[in-house]
Amino acid sequence: MNRLILIGNGFDLAHGLKTDYNSFILSYLKKSLTASFENKTNNKYEDEILIVTCRFPNYAFGIKEGIESISSLVDHYYDKGLKHLFNDEKLYMNKGSFVYNPFKVAIKSKLFEDLIDKCSNANWVDIENEFYDKLKILLNTKTTNFNPKPPNPAPLLKKLNSDLKVIIKELEEYLSTIKCEKYSPSYSDVFNSTFKLADILKSNLKPHETPAKSLILNFNYTPTVDRYLKKTDDLPHVSIPIEINYIHGQINDPENKLIFGFGDELDEDYKKMELSKDNGFFEHIKSFGYFKTSNYHNLIRFIDSDEYQIYILGHSCGLSDRTMLNMIFEHTNCKSIKIYYHGTKEKNNYTRLTQEISRHFRDKVAMRSKIVPFDKSSPMAQVE
Repeated sequence: MNRLILIGNGFDLAHGLKTDYNSFILSYLKKSLTASFENKTNNKYEDEILIVTCRFPNYAFGIKEGIESISSLVDHYYDKGLKHLFNDEKLYMNKGSFVYNPFKVAIKSKLFEDLIDKCSNANWVDIENEFYDKLKILLNTKTTNFNPKPPNPAPLLKKLNSDLKVIIKELEEYLSTIKCEKYSPSYSDVFNSTFKLADILKSNLKPHETPAKSLILNFNYTPTVDRYLKKTDDLPHVSIPIEINYIHGQINDPENKLIFGFGDELDEDYKKMELSKDNGFFEHIKSFGYFKTSNYHNLIRFIDSDEYQIYILGHSCGLSDRTMLNMIFEHTNCKSIKIYYHGTKEKNNYTRLTQEISRHFRDKVAMRSKIVPFDKSSPMAQVE
């Protein structure tokens, strides 16, 4: 039996890396505001997404209470609500006092505007799902008594795709600055682990049998997992044959560019997109990105070659990868799905992950036989 290891963003987060979309959006805002502040020619920064003007070019950061820098300014609005950064000239402090916001920020992208509106300290934003929701709105705009002449979706679709392309470019630049510095022997142990017969209802395995081969299906763009497969003095050597498939591309790799968008071809609205005859709907659908490399075919070869158990390490199993996950989970060779959950025995995301996984199964009986119960599951190690 083989092992297929799904690695998602939770794996990077467990290593202390700020690879979530919220952190990316905050970094992008800080970069844009800083560029405006440092532009002594016209105190302005502009790209395809934002226009930022520094209204007080001699603003003295560090003097006003609570505003030590542009970074702390953005962080303050992150706590209060980022949308106030764009429509509020006053920066209200915790004690009721206020100072004037030195920046005027205008948004040129409806997609980014909605991302900002939902990005806060209390809420995690998902760029891919927001993008797909916008696609469906454009798709389903119809003539009604109240809207006899709906807007032509073609230019709006072109703008939406263009905005996402800019966001992808900015995301890649941001991720390129993030480096992993600490690792955990616990993950070496996971990659080295033998099969547990209690995890698999039907198999011919012997106790403590090792996988014939393993494949890491890395949904991240970052190389965090690479270190575990190299011989180093500070980590146990992984002796089981393991390959890594960067299924969604890798940062700064022109031969395996980032694949970013949505991948739910089972959705009813996707079928409508196919009937619309407008190829603009498919520009950021993941399936068409998979054709650019052999990664997807290599995945199919692996799951077709023999029976396998799945490990889930930090993957949310959301609908943005539904087509692929449905193929992997419902494949006849898939015999077991083991979740490494985030949290403790008392408080964790195990149940939520099973709910997400269930959306990828048509055969619910097979699903219940494959998912390893909670009492046989383990938490993900958090690297200190």
